[in-house]
Amino acid sequence: MELGNIRRRRLVPRAIFATAACCAWWLMSAPQSLSAAEVSEDFLEVQESLSTEETMFPEGRSILDEEVLPSADESDASLEDATNSLIDPQGEIGALGESPGGEFGPGVHEHLRPFDYMRHWGFHHSSTEGRFVDKNVPLHFSSWLNRPYHVDWFAGPLLSDSPNKTHHVKQTNALFGGLRFGWDFDYYWGTEWRFGWSDPEIFYEGSSVRQPGQYWASDVNLIYYPWGDTRLRPFFITGIGISQVGSIHNDGGGLEANLLGTPFGLGIQFQQTPWLAWRAEIMDNLAWGSEGVSTTQNISFTAGMNIRYGARKPSYWPWRTSRHSW
Repeated sequence: MELGNIRRRRLVPRAIFATAACCAWWLMSAPQSLSAAEVSEDFLEVQESLSTEETMFPEGRSILDEEVLPSADESDASLEDATNSLIDPQGEIGALGESPGGEFGPGVHEHLRPFDYMRHWGFHHSSTEGRFVDKNVPLHFSSWLNRPYHVDWFAGPLLSDSPNKTHHVKQTNALFGGLRFGWDFDYYWGTEWRFGWSDPEIFYEGSSVRQPGQYWASDVNLIYYPWGDTRLRPFFITGIGISQVGSIHNDGGGLEANLLGTPFGLGIQFQQTPWLAWRAEIMDNLAWGSEGVSTTQNISFTAGMNIRYGARKPSYWPWRTSRHSW
């Protein structure tokens, strides 16, 4: 009896200890088994995604098949739809042509620049066309804007027109010369001030007696170079200024008047060196008449030398130099 009690006393603590050890081992191994199960599930999903094959080209289509592009009519229609749905910088949404003020009314095309409107009429500008158009030989390693300022002298014949309304007083053709100071502010645009003078002779119709006359013009002009920054540079020119004419009346009295002048013409420039260019032009020196003086059209054919200046000296400092050289 005592022996059985002793055995039970020894076995019960051992059983309790074994049970506690099993519970502790199970509690420690349970999180590891759960994480292993999660990893195995993720691994299976990756394997399934890799085993799925997707065809690069659908059935019935070869890699050699060409892509079918939309027709010209469809592309134009889509481009027009996209253009009509633009949003201007002011934040207004709507079609460009929809405005109570018409095509050029307030709020229409507000995102466009001034030269964008001029481009509509066929004029060029560096912001839309670059340095030059493909019409002539461009300037390599140089540019007209490297020396944007110029001083010119010019001379040539003047086909003079008499300011006398009765046409009994005539003027002879004479030499017309002068100076110009200009600035090319763009590859396609420039401006200049011109002063020219001439001394035609005045005579009555049918008489050989001649008297000295006077003619001079001063004006500010706008120049347009349609080819841009090319060595051979045609141009159109127009401006506004004052013309002074000196002639005689039918009774022999003096006739002097200052008239509003609106000269216009065309010409061509050729750059020989970076600082030297040659220029020839034809100008209609139109002067509008007033009371007692008729409108005159003095046509001039001139040629001259164009001295360019305003180039910057090379600078080897980290800041931009403001010095200029000839």
